[in-house]
Amino acid sequence: MFILLLLALLPQDAPAQTDAPVTVIDATPFGLERTQSNLLAPAGALGGGLMMSQGEWAFSLDFSEQTYDGLRDGTGQVDAGTVLEDWDTTVEDARMNSWNLEARWGLTDRITFTAGLPLEHRETTWSDGTSEGTTTNEGLGDIHLGSEMRVLETESSRLTAGLGVFVPTGEHGQRGPWAGQTDVLLPYGLQLGGGAWQGTAQASWILRRGIWAMGLGALGTLPLEKNDAGWARERSLSVDAWIARGFWTNWVMSFRAQAKGFSDVRGDSAGLDPFQNPLEDNGRVGGDRIDLFAGLSIDLTPEHGVGSNRLEIAAGFPVYEDLDGPGLAADFALRFGWHLGF
Repeated sequence: MFILLLLALLPQDAPAQTDAPVTVIDATPFGLERTQSNLLAPAGALGGGLMMSQGEWAFSLDFSEQTYDGLRDGTGQVDAGTVLEDWDTTVEDARMNSWNLEARWGLTDRITFTAGLPLEHRETTWSDGTSEGTTTNEGLGDIHLGSEMRVLETESSRLTAGLGVFVPTGEHGQRGPWAGQTDVLLPYGLQLGGGAWQGTAQASWILRRGIWAMGLGALGTLPLEKNDAGWARERSLSVDAWIARGFWTNWVMSFRAQAKGFSDVRGDSAGLDPFQNPLEDNGRVGGDRIDLFAGLSIDLTPEHGVGSNRLEIAAGFPVYEDLDGPGLAADFALRFGWHLGF
């Protein structure tokens, strides 16, 4: 963050302006994306948040849900009965969602600070071969603090980069009912937080041509330490590519592909038994996945500037997945949000 702050204070040329005729009632500019609706990244795109001018604020409320149906080992589906030949219990399906409230503030015309507050909900169905049950865990997740910088911006493109950290505010030792027992330490993937600081780095590039736009993004996460239980969340790297088309005066339709790789858990928790449940094995957490998404966004008050009051939705599904499992097989994903800027 300090490097980005120093770069922002260097001398810079005045930002280029678009030649397109635009009517903007609100005199406070949000940069080029304020006047070009399809220069905003679609819902869920990596590193595609609204960049602020100095002193400006924006808030967003996003909901995301990922469902899981069945089990996967490598690229193939496996049924619960097969897994129970080697383990005492297993999971069958899951639903994990999150509400995230984010605030963005422009320190300068190039640097935007961000803070995200997530509320997590994780619901899993388990089986031991003779009985089934559902375990639910919900509460505050790990808060994210970050900074993003306009590295380069022209009338038709924008390059940004950012650094951040996850603050260990989510519970990482949650217990609950499992396989007939009332107080069992839940597996790694059902914990709401990692219990340790985790660094993030991201970058995004957006190019606009008339009513069309395209973009690339990347996001990496890296645990900075192990938690007090002796383990650290998986490392991950995500990249995406998208294309969008504006139509009418305030609608944008988009298509996006995202690839994600994530490692196994580093270290292990003394309270988990890898022979009891495959989700408790720190060496069976990693994998790779490719998802496809379709999205739609609308500016509710385009006369006040693009992005100042915006609704967006995206839905997707995996087209490829390879797990170190057996692990939960990803199914349908949904995301929608409301963004309000001042």
